[in-house]
Parts: sequence; structure tokens; C-alpha cells
Amino acid sequence: MPDGPRPVPLVARPRTTNGTDPPRQRSQGPGDWVVMFSASPWHVGAHRQHALARQIAVDRRVLFVDPPGQRPKWRTSVAQVERNVWLATPPAVLPLGRQVSPANVINRRCGAYLIRRWLDDRPGNRLLWIDDDLAAAVVGRLGEHAVVYDATDLDWTFTRPWNRYHLRRALRDALSAADLVLVSSSALPQRMPLGNRPAVVLPNGCDPELFTPDGPVATWSTRLRRPVVGYIGAVDTRAFDADLVARIATARPDWTFVLAGPVTDGGRSPLDGLRNVVLTGPVAFAEVPGILRGCDVTIIPYRIGGLIDYVHPKKCFEYLAVGKPVVATPLPALREIDAPIQLATGPQRFVAAIEEALRTAHCPTEVARRRAVAASNSWAARGAQLRTLLTDLAGSAR
Repeated sequence: MPDGPRPVPLVARPRTTNGTDPPRQRSQGPGDWVVMFSASPWHVGAHRQHALARQIAVDRRVLFVDPPGQRPKWRTSVAQVERNVWLATPPAVLPLGRQVSPANVINRRCGAYLIRRWLDDRPGNRLLWIDDDLAAAVVGRLGEHAVVYDATDLDWTFTRPWNRYHLRRALRDALSAADLVLVSSSALPQRMPLGNRPAVVLPNGCDPELFTPDGPVATWSTRLRRPVVGYIGAVDTRAFDADLVARIATARPDWTFVLAGPVTDGGRSPLDGLRNVVLTGPVAFAEVPGILRGCDVTIIPYRIGGLIDYVHPKKCFEYLAVGKPVVATPLPALREIDAPIQLATGPQRFVAAIEEALRTAHCPTEVARRRAVAASNSWAARGAQLRTLLTDLAGSAR
């Protein structure tokens, strides 16, 4: 995170005698604000929300608002973290906001009050962006001219059944307030209470400048028996099909499977005892390109059906950006993209698809083809589309 001004308390409202911002608080960018209430804290830094915030900041100012914590916290601040991007850490007046609706409303509205006071000293039109359903409680409290709702996941599916009503109601509130609905996957709208309202598909992207074929390789991966089949992401029971991977690894003991990401007990269980499966545990985002460079083939073995197959895994384009062949289960979003990937169901077909991918894994022509697809699906390309949508929305709202 680059150096910037020290955190400024949200309640502080320093003014000069003529009512303008003091010099150190002046914006270094354009006048319009996009206030982003995100479900992922800024320090995570590797998700869709963070990439899109940086793209919006090309021609607007972004105030990125972290979600309130689950425990009470009164300290609140705003600090500039990047060019045209400020980070707000709001209060959590009451605990368990994600589980208790009244607590969430109080926390969100207290935060909105303080954030609006901060914004009132920094003129500019305001657009409210929500990708956290529970942030719907702030709609209408920031002086915004329009509301954008961005859906990557169905938040209510990430909680226990007893808490789902709370989150599903928040989803309906967010959708009803939105002037523009964005979805990361074409499979999402049919799972959302949109009614007759349209949604714009803005798929996930990648950073081809970070995910390059050339660069350091994870040292430990060079000692693995080849070929290496790699996966980046959570090894769990929600999305990851550990049973499928276990059957593939059993069928091909001569292959090494590197599964890099956090592991749950349920995800680990089918893989126990398989000596050709390497579970790394959590890895930093900066380490991911080096791990991928050490792989011959990459996979996305997600479950089909149930609550998760609406996803558009951004790892697909990251794999391609490093020049690696991709074998995946046929998620709806992957069936529709124009990319050199192979889709397969069941262990036998998945093994056959990996064998086919290995034949062209290091072919320069194929590597260049994969890279070209990744470049056309970069976050920069997504940002250009998004900035046009926001400009149109601002024009129609005025």
C-alpha cells in the first residue's frame, strides 16, 4: 500500500475560512465520487472489487468502504491509499451485524452518517456502489444520484440456513434500489429476484502484466515430479469437487497435483493418503503467478449444480495469462466464453482432457493464443466498459 496522508477521523471536518478544503485534503483527481461499500476489505486486495475500484479511479475519485466488523469498534478513519482511491473504515456500534438485522442497520447508518459528513467537505457528484447486500441499508443516506449493485456471489449462500432470510431480504433491498445491476456471470440473473429488470454482464478479468509466462517460479515446485497439474483457490466442499480430484489423482499416480489455497476439513478428507497431491494451504496473491509458472496444466474442478455453479472464476483468465492450458468442469459461465479451454465432466473425461492439454502445454503458438485471450479479458478492458456504463448512468440521472 503506497504512503499517503495519515488516517483522518471521519468526524473531523477541517475547513479553511472560505469554506474550501485545506490543501492537503484536496483531491488529486476528478471531482465525481464513487462510494463503494464492499464485502471484501481493502487489505485483501486481490478480488474483483479491488480491481474495479482501481479502474473506476482512472477518471473518478473512489471512496472504498470496508465492511464493519463483527465486534464493536468505534475508531473510524479515512486515508488515501492509492491515486484517486480513499479507504474508509466505518464503525461497528453493535456486534453481529451480519447475523442480526437491526444491528446491521444501526451499524450501516452510523457509518453512512459519518461518511456523508466527510464527503460534504469534498464536493462532487456521488454514485453509490454496493457489492455487499447488507450495505443496502445506506441507500439514500449519502446524497447519491444513482446506485449500482454489483453481484459476484449470492451472499446468502455463504451463511448457515438460519441466517439466510436476513441476507436474502438484503439482496432484494439492494436490487430494488439499484439503477444499474452488474453481474459477473450470465448464470447469476436467473438466481436473483430481478423480475423484469435487466442486468449487465461484466465478467471477471485478469492482470496480464502480473500473470506472465516469464518470471520467477516457486522454488519448491521445481522439485516436484512432472507433469504438474495446478489449481489455485479454496479446497472446500462448497465449490471445489475434491471427490473428482481424488479420483483423477488415483487414476494417474504419475501426475503431481498442486492445490494452492486454504483447505477445509471437508475438502481435505477425500484427498487424504494421496501422495501425489500437494496441499500448500493459504498463499499470498503475489505468490500465485510463480506457482502457476511451475505447472504444466491448470484445472478448475468445480461442482456443477447446487448453489455455486453461477460463478465466473477469475482464475480462468489468470491461468491463460500465464500461458497455461485450462481444463474445467462445464460451469455455465465457462461454457459461454470464447477461450481455448477444455471442459470435461467425470474423472475419465477429465483425465483425457488433461492428457490432451499436456500435448500442447508448452507450444509457443498455443501459449501466445492463450495470452491473447487473457489480454482481451484484462481488468483494463473491463474498466473501459465499466467507465462507459457509469458515464451513461450519470448522464441519465441528472
